[in-house]
Amino acid sequence: MTAVRTLRLADGRGLCVRSWPGSGQEPLVLLHGLLDSSEGWRRLCERVSGIAFDLPGFGYSDPPSRGSIAGYARDVAEGLDILGIERMTLVGHSFGGGVAAALAELLADRVTALVLLAPVGFGRIHLAEVASLPLIRQFVEFALPVALSSRLAVTAAYATMVTNGAAPDPETVERLTTRSGSLGPGVREATRSIAEAGRGPDAAGRRRMLYDGPVRAVWGDRDRLVPVSHSQGVRVAFPHAEVDVWKGMGHHPMRERIEDLVEVVQAAMAQEGPRLGAAITPRAAAA
Repeated sequence: MTAVRTLRLADGRGLCVRSWPGSGQEPLVLLHGLLDSSEGWRRLCERVSGIAFDLPGFGYSDPPSRGSIAGYARDVAEGLDILGIERMTLVGHSFGGGVAAALAELLADRVTALVLLAPVGFGRIHLAEVASLPLIRQFVEFALPVALSSRLAVTAAYATMVTNGAAPDPETVERLTTRSGSLGPGVREATRSIAEAGRGPDAAGRRRMLYDGPVRAVWGDRDRLVPVSHSQGVRVAFPHAEVDVWKGMGHHPMRERIEDLVEVVQAAMAQEGPRLGAAITPRAAAA
């Protein structure tokens, strides 16, 4: 059974954290993607215990003071300090991948290994830039709750844009439709942060990041949200990184390649073999 608690940050905001039994002294710490929450890691954490945060503005966490990738990373770092976590294996997906990379740089001596799943921040995402324009942003904030309140619309958008045809699990649909009315502010700040992170002069994909520990990055070659070309930005930021492109996968390995993802995460936690991420051949997509 999972344990859920709300941490109180120094400025009074609440940061929700969810943990699965078995987390040790050097736990697995997980950061979710846009429109998701800590609950999205359930399938992974049924196999590998971990600790997952609701990033500010999502799940049961309060909104950020003002969204930026570095700001989200600082909030998670404060949460880790409250929990007394000194060392960790860090995994981030999409939006959470950008935050995880920033957090690894911030806490370089405390992150034993870093796994990035199609992370943002290593190239420009034009959809996020367009959605951040003032008039478009207002429209998105109005239309998003309406679109997410429809199970049919959520299922169709997820299969088309996120998972290369795989239907979402019922829990994902339930979370999105139930919380459709409260996601607007969190999505607005996160989207603006994603846009700024990809085009800024200090963007992660344009410089060497200050983290030299093991790094594994995974992309799907059918990713429609964070292009696989952004993996080149990861190579700039982390020249020592292992970068894998999984054929037939979209943007959501937790749904599309869970068993392969478990292997990647377990290898990161154990640092098995001479190099993190010794070749793992992903299984073929289910028909």
